[in-house]
Amino acid sequence: MRNSKLPVCLEVGHNYMSKAKYSIRMLLQPLGVSPIFMSKSELECQGIYYGQNLSGLNSGIIILPIASDCEAFYQMNQPIDLNKIKWVDVLGVKIPVLFSSEKGDDLVASAFYWLSGWHEWTVHTRDQHGRFPHSASLQEKLKVTHLPVVDYYRSLIQDELSSTQIHFEPRSWVAKDWAFCPTIDVDYLKHWRLGMIFREKVEYFLLNARKMNTGERWRRLFQFVKSYYSPGDAFQKALNMMHHYIREYGKGTVFFKAGAHGPNDVRYKLNQPYLQKMIRNLQSDSFEIGLHPSYHASDHQGYVRDERSLLTQCVGEAPVSVRNHYLRYQSTITPHLQVGAGFRIDSSLGYAECSGFRNGTCMPFLKFDCRNNQVMDLWEMPLLIMDGSLFNRENLSMNDAISKSADLLLQCKKFGGVGVALWHNVMGEEMDYPGWKEHFEHIILWSHQHGAYIGSLRGALESWLGHQV
Repeated sequence: MRNSKLPVCLEVGHNYMSKAKYSIRMLLQPLGVSPIFMSKSELECQGIYYGQNLSGLNSGIIILPIASDCEAFYQMNQPIDLNKIKWVDVLGVKIPVLFSSEKGDDLVASAFYWLSGWHEWTVHTRDQHGRFPHSASLQEKLKVTHLPVVDYYRSLIQDELSSTQIHFEPRSWVAKDWAFCPTIDVDYLKHWRLGMIFREKVEYFLLNARKMNTGERWRRLFQFVKSYYSPGDAFQKALNMMHHYIREYGKGTVFFKAGAHGPNDVRYKLNQPYLQKMIRNLQSDSFEIGLHPSYHASDHQGYVRDERSLLTQCVGEAPVSVRNHYLRYQSTITPHLQVGAGFRIDSSLGYAECSGFRNGTCMPFLKFDCRNNQVMDLWEMPLLIMDGSLFNRENLSMNDAISKSADLLLQCKKFGGVGVALWHNVMGEEMDYPGWKEHFEHIILWSHQHGAYIGSLRGALESWLGHQV
């Protein structure tokens, strides 16, 4: 894959320089363009200038205006002023630009805000699991969670590159224009455990008996007995089914747990015969196996390292990809633990309450350490769709869940990005998870029919970058 080099001059302050370089790099990378940073005097006939002093620039230079207040903003720990946000029409859609000036829209500062998750540093609201909630996000305030706003910014830059005859070749996914990554989080490996029977069946009937008529009570009881006595465990059969179904269209990533340190974890043994056979089958089909760390591992270095080591012993190779249990993620801690343990890809950054673009993009991007003002050696494959969010938090019907998922994936297709979907093998218990299996099958088939490359997180990223990670 050819990568074009493009001269770029940044005339910004020292504290803002790392942020601006990162934002420019992430904006250009999907276009197959790498910036070469240089001084203004070195710019010749083609390139990009980002700054305030526009004098002395050749006509072929693309000017990206800088907002006069953006540098001061990023030195202060405060939320963005909603009254200063400007709405612009991009590809027929109204998109918020967070910073602007009389000289134009500051796409660089605006893109950095979304990609770095800056609001997660400045807003300290957290839910009961320590997660940054969608309700506190700028996406929710502006009602743009369904839009990859950074990718709309990039389309404006792409138009500028085309108009000045600068050659670029957008990155692709194994000769496909966009990618879809089906992933499975294996929270439970066995359905019928004593605690599960009491919590999900006995307790359910005790609490809901008065709400159900006689016919409904007998129907639920019959389904329970039928499920309990059917051969094979429902969760294990579902995992087998999911593997085989994905295999018909491509590859996927399966995240296994290797530790349990509290009531929100369910322990299962990695060396049990069923799981050993499952792992061999996945590996023979070139599926990726990643780590699904325990609940408290998001801020515990020892747990992350030990669990990765245990999974490595079981699988035979060190996992590259990681997704945190419950999507627990602390920006100041979690990515550093992941890098320290040896991970190269994370896919935890989706909202637990709803599906959408948490960082405003459908493209892979490098994490940025806002505290130390530097780029991290950790790729994010942004999580877009999760079954639990669609059905349990948004309370969508199966048809509405399919429709919303397809609408989000159309945005990925539109920009040549990647849609990452998360399903759980609990879908094997259809009485408690109605519609989950149908959603899983429909979305994978839909992605195939719409020309997506269907692959694992690692496989997709490596094809997009053109090298191993």
